[in-house]
Amino acid sequence: MPHPRSLMPFVLLLVATLGCSNGNPKTYDVRGTVRFPDGLPLTKGTIEFESLDREIPLTARSEIAEDGTFELGTFSMDDGAVEGRHRVVVVSNHEIGTGAERPGELEPPKLHPRFADYKTSGLEFEVQPGKNDFTVPVEYAPRGRQ
Repeated sequence: MPHPRSLMPFVLLLVATLGCSNGNPKTYDVRGTVRFPDGLPLTKGTIEFESLDREIPLTARSEIAEDGTFELGTFSMDDGAVEGRHRVVVVSNHEIGTGAERPGELEPPKLHPRFADYKTSGLEFEVQPGKNDFTVPVEYAPRGRQ
């Protein structure tokens, strides 16, 4: 039988290997497109999925690309979202200096403000193990609010 001291390096290696796990729950690939009813994409903004099935909610987020696409990240960029139901918000702010404020230029579509709040967005999706691809339907801001 080996001496206990000779096993110590192996025990330390095992503890170090097991301790390297970051303890984060598993995430799954979540990507998609944000679209208005007429099929046009939302060309700028952010999207967030907040988990509903966890004691402490986790949020996955992504910037929305010019073609309306997104790829969520929870613990790092593009690592996905945890399994389960999520409520969703979409925020699109056009800052001064982007060109969106200049008259005569093509202005990006304005998003209805209700999508910026979890309580009013009405958006909910379920993330399944594996790859998830969602089309997120949004609406234009009411006339006069654009």
